[in-house]
Amino acid sequence: MRIIKTEKQKDNLAKYIYDISKVVFAVAVIGPIAKPESTDKYTLIVGVAFTIIVFIFASIIDSNKFKQ
Repeated sequence: MRIIKTEKQKDNLAKYIYDISKVVFAVAVIGPIAKPESTDKYTLIVGVAFTIIVFIFASIIDSNKFKQ
């Protein structure tokens, strides 16, 4: 059974995952920059890495490589 049945569902899923990567980036990277006294290098590195991973996953879904 396929979860993604139409092209529109694939596009919506990719958009949703792109939005998740933007939220993770904002919370993990921009947040500590706005409040420097609470900056943790580990959180910054993990946030950037997770943002990149989620963005790549969304790009794969959005590309034609993900066939139905």
